[in-house]
Amino acid sequence: MPVWPGTAVTAAGPTIPPRAEGDDGIEWAIRAILDAPSHISPPMGRVSSCTVVLRAYIKKTAQDVRDAAGALPADDPRRAAAESSAEEGLHRVNELGPGSGLRSAFDYARGLALSAQALRDHRAELAP
Repeated sequence: MPVWPGTAVTAAGPTIPPRAEGDDGIEWAIRAILDAPSHISPPMGRVSSCTVVLRAYIKKTAQDVRDAAGALPADDPRRAAAESSAEEGLHRVNELGPGSGLRSAFDYARGLALSAQALRDHRAELAP
């Protein structure tokens, strides 16, 4: 019998590689969520642990991105994009939640992973 009845999937899916040396956990969390097939949610424990890592990263990085963007001219499009990403990330962290159920928690974690990825890229772009 398939692992997930009605799906014809007989394997538990790809496993997430361990954290790389020097990885602060954010790359692992982003990969664990965004690389998972959208039609099969990862186990609840993985979703929960990734959510904790992603929320903490977004709270910390959003302020760093805001500070770096503040040094840019007001009419610079990079400033507007960075500030928008920071606001969106903080909105996801402070105003939204995982809801009830694994599917809802996975969708929430997917949104956090996308925000974290955008903030990571903005921070790298705006770094002195």
